[in-house]
Amino acid sequence: MKTKRLLVLFPITAVLLLGAFVNQSSAENLKTVRVQHGDTLYGLAKKYRLTVEQIAEANQITDPALIHIGQQLKIPILKTKTPIHTNKDSSSTMTSSEVSTFSRGKVLGSFTLTAYTSGYESTGKKPDDPFYGITSSGEPVQDGVTVAVDPKVIPIGSRVYIEGIGYRIAQDVGGAIKGKRIDVYISDLQSAKAFGVQHGKQVELVD
Repeated sequence: MKTKRLLVLFPITAVLLLGAFVNQSSAENLKTVRVQHGDTLYGLAKKYRLTVEQIAEANQITDPALIHIGQQLKIPILKTKTPIHTNKDSSSTMTSSEVSTFSRGKVLGSFTLTAYTSGYESTGKKPDDPFYGITSSGEPVQDGVTVAVDPKVIPIGSRVYIEGIGYRIAQDVGGAIKGKRIDVYISDLQSAKAFGVQHGKQVELVD
């Protein structure tokens, strides 16, 4: 934002309640989820241990913020174990979640993630402020796109891949965002609170 962020977000004070009604589809690798009141794509991704991008791609969703009550979403089912070696040593067998998928760009290492909104609780701005919802890059904040970074670590305008989150664009900065810390923009306040503080997430600089 143009002005210094007052705070990132306080620790979780509420838990986002998800009410997805789940049915097993005929396809072995998909579940069908009916979107209920209060659901977000981020919340569903967290519930099913996926990324927002994985659900968006399975449903051809171009804007992750645009899901509606009653909509049926396809949820990919990931295999829990995938042997990748034939070595007799059992320690060489890894689950699919343990196999590194980071081959997209320059590895930046382990980061701490937090979340923020456009609201006063994160930015000190109110809707009547001319810079409300505008990032330091001049672009409007977007769910599934915007993150705030330390520009000394990640240049503004860069695309990054964040473990468990997916692809984002470094569009914003913040007074508390220094070093290996990333602030993920989430428009919904309760979802942002539920995001909490996530440590040890691997990040790559894509371009």
